[in-house]
Amino acid sequence: MKPSHAIHGKTREIKLLIESYGFVSPAIFGSAARGNDEEGSDLDILASIPAGMRGTISLFDIQHFQEALEALTGVAVDFNVENAMPDHLRPFIESEMVLL
Repeated sequence: MKPSHAIHGKTREIKLLIESYGFVSPAIFGSAARGNDEEGSDLDILASIPAGMRGTISLFDIQHFQEALEALTGVAVDFNVENAMPDHLRPFIESEMVLL
């Protein structure tokens, strides 16, 4: 299934799941945001850790969250934390991201 189809009608649920793990400002980027995703493409998700939550979200939390998101959408998810985004990727990701 295409990621863009997998998230259709689930935006609210996805956003609530993201926020339940302490992240804010969720967005999609990559092929699903550009509209050229294909069956088997992953869903690229970006969200931020708010200042008050920094240091409280572990890599295990992120892994569990990613698994929950994959279960909800039925597609592979590549989750990225905006606060940890490499500077050289920022312009490309920000130019195509779509807020949820």
